[in-house]
Amino acid sequence: MEDGAALAESFLARSEYHGVQALLQERLRGSDLQFLVLQRLRQNAVRLAMRELRHQQVLKQTLIALAALGMEPVLFKGTALAYSLYPNPVLRTRGDTDLIIAPDAMARVDVAFRELGFVRDNAISGDYVSYQACYTREEDGGEAHTLDLHWRINNSELLSRLFSYDELRGQAQALPKLCPQALAASPVHALLLASMHRATHKQNPYYVDGVAHYGGDRLIWLYDIHLLAKSFTGAQWDEFLRLAESKGLRAVCLEGMERARACFRTEYPERVLAALARTGNAEPAALYLNGGRLRQQQMDFLAISGTRNKLRFLRESVFPPEAYMRHKYPDVRLGWLPWLYLRRAFGGVWKKLRPTTSNL
Repeated sequence: MEDGAALAESFLARSEYHGVQALLQERLRGSDLQFLVLQRLRQNAVRLAMRELRHQQVLKQTLIALAALGMEPVLFKGTALAYSLYPNPVLRTRGDTDLIIAPDAMARVDVAFRELGFVRDNAISGDYVSYQACYTREEDGGEAHTLDLHWRINNSELLSRLFSYDELRGQAQALPKLCPQALAASPVHALLLASMHRATHKQNPYYVDGVAHYGGDRLIWLYDIHLLAKSFTGAQWDEFLRLAESKGLRAVCLEGMERARACFRTEYPERVLAALARTGNAEPAALYLNGGRLRQQQMDFLAISGTRNKLRFLRESVFPPEAYMRHKYPDVRLGWLPWLYLRRAFGGVWKKLRPTTSNL
């Protein structure tokens, strides 16, 4: 059996992985839990609070600058929920801020971000292989603030069509706790997106302290679903069911909601659970999210219209821009570039065939 110190370290490591240390600090304040645990939780809470203040200022400056240019990004996922759903944004641990813009605004936003001191990360780009870009700004002392800019909601060709910027903007709500210019996805859209987001990580990694993890059951994601469900009115449940049906997300939402209930005893109206569990035609989104990497890539390929566009998708997937390859392999001579592309192609196939494991 682990001794007290080892058990405390294990508890702290797992709570950090699940993104709930700030929530634990809030709930366990004044308890008789082991001193080492409480001390570390307090230290982490102070660190997160200071970071949140700085990140809030970066976000305000960015949103004010975009508003002055006539652009209205919509925040979603972690930061949107932190300022709309949680009593204190510090309690919603997150690594970056996700926002979506109109596709035709991308060039102007890129210029604005660079003028604000953000640097775009070197990543694969193209018309079909990516619909988002990460921008990072480093502050004095080395602290980094990352904005994950989307012009479609997801990099998957199939999933990216489920929610457009215009749809999210049309139902967006103000975030006065952040700043007057801030907008967030509506609660109904937020629950649909939270359910879809956790399912995407069955096959796509997310990172905690630079370590890749797979699996959709991080407690902080399930707690988002729990809090959203607790906040819903009858009318919101009706709208939620309508959209879950029309977008083919009934099974995906039911899975996430049941996992949240298993962890937090979340209560849902019985009619909602019955509607989500109703049998019917197979839902493409559920087939996609529960499939392996090869199936997902096949479904993305088939979702693209036109032979020319399909060929462009294949080219972008196998042969990313030379600038990306040079950045990824800075010490390799230019003449080796064809072999690097070959290595990347075979490595990608191996990753898609290799089973992923959950890090619960």
